[in-house]
Amino acid sequence: MPTFTIDYSTEAERLELERAVGYLAEMRQLGSTAAHGTVLDACEKLALSAGRRLLRDNLKATVQARADAQKKRRGTV
Repeated sequence: MPTFTIDYSTEAERLELERAVGYLAEMRQLGSTAAHGTVLDACEKLALSAGRRLLRDNLKATVQARADAQKKRRGTV
């Protein structure tokens, strides 16, 4: 099976990337197993629930990373 490498800077970034890969894997699995005629609806439902959660978590992590970087620059870690 082919593999690829992703570079990341922090543990939080690694977790975000793993979540994104998991979401994509779940979408592909759903797309290949949904009943005939229901693939689009099933994938859309996943995108609206798990996709929204993924984006929300990513936004929170991005804001937290920014706050952490500012604290570090100020020397208040």
